[in-house]
Amino acid sequence: MKLTELVVLANSSVPDDLPTLNVVENWGLTVILQLISLLVFFMVAKHFARFKFGGIVMTMILGGVVTFVVQNWSRVSAWVQAFIDTF
Repeated sequence: MKLTELVVLANSSVPDDLPTLNVVENWGLTVILQLISLLVFFMVAKHFARFKFGGIVMTMILGGVVTFVVQNWSRVSAWVQAFIDTF
């Protein structure tokens, strides 16, 4: 190898398309949200087959709450910590 080739190799940077921890965290969050959605769809179908419309509504509300908690974990944990600190 020539000296100029070594200089070029030494100055080459790491590619930008390597996965980071943030990408892995977002991928995990997406998988969890998809699992929650599948569970909610299954429960809604089960309640719909039995014509339990109250169960459908409660499943949708509970699924929305769980989805909000998963997506906004830092905010919810701050609310819980503030609630605990009031006592």
